[in-house]
Amino acid sequence: MKKYLYVLLLLLGVSAGMVSCIHDDTTGFVKEISNITITKVSGEGVDEDGKFAVAELMMPVHFEAEAEQTLEGYELSYEWKAGFIKEYNDGEPVMDSLFLISDSKVVEYSFPSVGEFLVRLRVSNEFGSTFHYMTVEIKAGMERGLMILSSDEAGKGSLTFCSVDREANELLQAKAEDFEQDAWSRINPDYELMDARDMVIMDYGNSKNSVFVLSESQQTMYKLEQNTLLVLDKIDLSIIIKDIKPVAIVPCWQYMAVMTDAGQVVCSDLDNLGLINETWGTEMKGEKCYRGVYKDDWGGGNVSIPILADNENEKLIGYVNTNNNITDSESDFQGRRIVNFTLVGPTNNRNLLVVSKPKNNSDKAWVTTYKSITNILDNRFDVFSKGDGYQEREYTLAAPLALDINSEMIYNGNYNVIFYNNGSTIYRWRYTSDFSQATRVALPAGEIACMAASPDGEYLYVGAYDAAAAGLKGSVYIYSTKDLQLVNSFVGVTDKPVKLFYKDKN
Repeated sequence: MKKYLYVLLLLLGVSAGMVSCIHDDTTGFVKEISNITITKVSGEGVDEDGKFAVAELMMPVHFEAEAEQTLEGYELSYEWKAGFIKEYNDGEPVMDSLFLISDSKVVEYSFPSVGEFLVRLRVSNEFGSTFHYMTVEIKAGMERGLMILSSDEAGKGSLTFCSVDREANELLQAKAEDFEQDAWSRINPDYELMDARDMVIMDYGNSKNSVFVLSESQQTMYKLEQNTLLVLDKIDLSIIIKDIKPVAIVPCWQYMAVMTDAGQVVCSDLDNLGLINETWGTEMKGEKCYRGVYKDDWGGGNVSIPILADNENEKLIGYVNTNNNITDSESDFQGRRIVNFTLVGPTNNRNLLVVSKPKNNSDKAWVTTYKSITNILDNRFDVFSKGDGYQEREYTLAAPLALDINSEMIYNGNYNVIFYNNGSTIYRWRYTSDFSQATRVALPAGEIACMAASPDGEYLYVGAYDAAAAGLKGSVYIYSTKDLQLVNSFVGVTDKPVKLFYKDKN
């Protein structure tokens, strides 16, 4: 019994000793950790926070990191990796695998392609690591900006480009010297551009976002890469009509509609190999081929269709779906001449507005507004619907109508007005009122050759041509759509403008 009691007391003593060790205030050897903080990432083109940078394609970037640690004497190692961002999913980048671009404090690296890269900086010591992330946008200089297609007196075509970094309204502070006057020759020196007539951006199909430039005398349509404007394909249009003289192009789903100088409009399938000789609509003729942009109820984006003014047969014609069907206004304009037309309303509810006049009376005009509908069952837009919302208003003209078939009509949803031009004058017309109530402004010089709206609808870009000017005869003026006030001008920056618009990064 005493033996067991002795063992029990011994165990209690050991336990008490262990407890006393746990609560002992004495200290032994402890190694303190040196924590790392990345205090700054800097370099040319890097923002103040070091989270975003802009650099040019194939030009070396210079990034430098500054880091601190809580204890001195420990070596820091640096690792810079980058991955190409293919897309964003719910705001998060989806990218290729990260690859090493530097293992030193300073980066000197040339990114190999246009687009966005996620750059990850890792700074480590023997205790651990900390990270810093930065998005780097690699530009070719043609991602965003005002693009102008022009042609000189000898017929030589060119692209003029004024680049911006982030958004279109940087153009309000731009200067004439910011315009590259012959970007085509620099980017595509192996391709001569003659008799340039039209330029569009495809909004559907395999060629979505590609830029297409039309040459009349070369019977050619050039397909350009969306961000660099490099020629990807030179498409021979004589495959659809042997002696074609193309003057206008309009996307139509995965097709491209081409209008000839004689007013003939043909459509052909457009795939990765170019145009396929499966034409349709070859009997259609007209004076004007207009690009109607509608919201695609199936894919969620926008889709273009061509709408044609055929005054010989007193009707409008629309190519309306992927089955090569057409629709027309039937007898709605019998005895009249179609003056011009455009789409009004938001992109998810576009309605066709038509201005017409009697053929034998210049003192009267009608404004007809159709209520466009979508028939999902046969992938069809009915642009000439007379359902709820259709109306026609008749006006007696107090003066000759300035609007004609050659005027550009641009609808502005911010103020629910239409802008159109004639000669050197811009008109701002609330289309629910009489034409006489339109406000107007004259250009400082030259005549209007083309117009386009800014992405936010607050400004109007106007391309002008002054035949009497010395040197380059083309200019660009920017007007406020609110009150037609001139907010910026670029005089003598291009040849005669043919088409202009703001091109965003895609």
